[in-house]
Amino acid sequence: MINLAKNPEKDYEAMNVGQKAARIGLDSEKEIINAINHNPDFLQLFIQCLNNLGFDTEGTIKAEKKATQTKKDLIIEIEGNQIGISVKSSMKTSFHQVDRRRLENWERFLNMPNEIYQTIRQAIMRKAKVSNAIFILEENRNQIQEFIQNNYKAILTEIFTKSEENLVLLLINNKMSKKMYFYRMKDVLAFLFTNIRNYISFSSKGIIKLGDFISIQRKGGNGERITIPKTNYSHPGNDLQFKFSPLRFASYIENNSNIDFCLLDYNNLKLLPPNKQKK
Repeated sequence: MINLAKNPEKDYEAMNVGQKAARIGLDSEKEIINAINHNPDFLQLFIQCLNNLGFDTEGTIKAEKKATQTKKDLIIEIEGNQIGISVKSSMKTSFHQVDRRRLENWERFLNMPNEIYQTIRQAIMRKAKVSNAIFILEENRNQIQEFIQNNYKAILTEIFTKSEENLVLLLINNKMSKKMYFYRMKDVLAFLFTNIRNYISFSSKGIIKLGDFISIQRKGGNGERITIPKTNYSHPGNDLQFKFSPLRFASYIENNSNIDFCLLDYNNLKLLPPNKQKK
């Protein structure tokens, strides 16, 4: 029987930051699938959480891993119907990658003006050449801020869902407190739209900050198997990376009751009192 409540720290001691975050995520997905499919007590609580958020759970439930290259991490099958779940797992309140891709992808998707494209490309290469360089320079920040202001809904929807069918649930797994937070994806996006709308800023290093929980920067990292230099634009470290702090988000929502959620304590196998949405 899978033990969701085991101590996770020792399993990742020898890994670097990127490897650790990826492994925590993959292990968490496997543990959740196994718990749903093989642990009746956990499944009962999982079903209660889905019901509390308005999902129909009548029928036989089965969890499976979704193929790669999708924003869905898990699929819950219920009598032929699917609930797609994005799983964000973490042991710290730090930021974790939620999306990375070539700048050209965003240029096409957002119909990005060449001036904006060139500014961001130059920022990427500036960081590639000098790691402690400023990402977005002060003289470029107003135009970048205005562009994002005009496109933030499309950007957020893309990085969290890619408009994928049936991706309707966000699950945040706090591996240290052994708690899972369940949210309707539409509520998460609506909250983030509001959080970001009037709060697009820049860190002292020029990293773009979208509200309180999302940042945009050069991906970085040399990659052990990458032979081309990072100063070559085609290096994968020169992707544009979006990062999200799932535990900071979960803590904020829990403390402020901004949107409805369900909170499952899997150390003690119980649901904690549901929040009351603020009016």
